[in-house]
Amino acid sequence: MNKLILQTHEMFISAGFDYAICGGFALDMYAGKEIREHGDFDILVYKEDKQRAVQFMMDKGWDVLGRFGENGAVWQFLFYKVADINDCFWDACCGVWAIAPGCLPNVLEKIDRLKGGRHEVYTYKSRKWHVQDDIEFIEIAFDTKDGKNYIALEKPKVARSLDKAILHCNDIPYLAPEVVLCYKSGKGSMESAYAKPRTEMDFKAIMPILSEESRKWLLDTIDEIYPDGYPWLDGLI
Repeated sequence: MNKLILQTHEMFISAGFDYAICGGFALDMYAGKEIREHGDFDILVYKEDKQRAVQFMMDKGWDVLGRFGENGAVWQFLFYKVADINDCFWDACCGVWAIAPGCLPNVLEKIDRLKGGRHEVYTYKSRKWHVQDDIEFIEIAFDTKDGKNYIALEKPKVARSLDKAILHCNDIPYLAPEVVLCYKSGKGSMESAYAKPRTEMDFKAIMPILSEESRKWLLDTIDEIYPDGYPWLDGLI
């Protein structure tokens, strides 16, 4: 089992709220091997627990940063340092970055933009992340569940029962690969010079080993999300 996964699980197992590994590391857990190198580390926490999650990380001495945004709009690549969980753009907050004590300069750099504001403002130090030897930063996504279902992409029609959406490997929870690929199916992922090769590798590694039921759910979901077609996924699904 990957060291970063074990370190994260050790941290969150006693947090008092549900979490799961997601993103590329979740695909590795399903495949039973490392598919590729990873430039970030992602987990999900349900929206009802997001304030608890932020306070949990701050209590551990981690820096927590949210993306600037208002009314659902996000200013890409600009982050503000959270000083108080009540001083956040919660309505637009779909996730935060948590950075281990002393590691902020490794990941983000302070900038002079928005001078005079109440927040410290940061941006990516490098879009090409270094590979982490020990867990230094975690992107925490705030996801939705409704009763017994996980709701992907904030779309009630794109639901997956929790027992199928959240899988376990050695008791460590992770997001099912078909749901991870659902998030990665967007045109934006295929138009980004940074994300495209990683997305292609993920699809090519995972599609052949999905169960028939999981593959059907993914393909039906992609049809639902992109009714006008999805040529950017040609050859991958």
